[in-house]
Amino acid sequence: MIAAFLFDFNGTLIRSPAWIALELRDLPRAALAQLAAAGHIQPRDEQQLTRADAVFQARRAAAEASLRETSHADDLKAILQALDLQAAASPELIAETVAELHRRCLPTVELMADVPQTLHALRQLGLRLGIISNAAFSPFLTWTLEKFDLLQYFEEIVVSADVAARKPGHEIFRIALSRLGLPQRAAAYVGDDFVKDVKASKQLNMRSIWYRPNGGGLPPGESLRPDAVVTSHAQIPPLAARWLSPLD
Repeated sequence: MIAAFLFDFNGTLIRSPAWIALELRDLPRAALAQLAAAGHIQPRDEQQLTRADAVFQARRAAAEASLRETSHADDLKAILQALDLQAAASPELIAETVAELHRRCLPTVELMADVPQTLHALRQLGLRLGIISNAAFSPFLTWTLEKFDLLQYFEEIVVSADVAARKPGHEIFRIALSRLGLPQRAAAYVGDDFVKDVKASKQLNMRSIWYRPNGGGLPPGESLRPDAVVTSHAQIPPLAARWLSPLD
């Protein structure tokens, strides 16, 4: 019987193009600009900015390939070292810079429709809730959930930067299930990415729910199917109630 529903974060519970841009592309130039504006370094020229971008993208590619996550603080440290600027920023300043860049993204975050009502309904059913997310700076998730008064619903929030493991690797799922003390079949996972969310959780024998607000079929060549496809979060509580039935 299902005991917990676990969720992906971006694209499933929230959307923030500005945050995703920072996660995947904008960190080097934004961080260097902030350090320069505060007088810690001189402004960088385009050649140096291009070098910073290359270091960042190489680290992101390595994380994707190895399924071993790095944090944005470590990414910025590597960028500064590559530009021979390591003496200009202490670990504390690096952490402060990364945090400030993420704080600037908070006003851009939007909740997906029906998320608060869905979480409340799942808790009313007696289900435990958690999040498993690929993210390079975990406090952003906590800040976002606090902003929308949703942090109270989640028992566990497992972020790739904190556990050095990324989806679609199975380790991050196993960590979350271990923290909850649950077998794989007792948990359902909800996510919008077929490979990282649906396929990975299904391979672990979890129940998988593909959140597809815009509809659409399976990716070409895929035979694995999710246990359910929903176009709205409002469809999840009735599905959960059915899975809680002894006859299911």
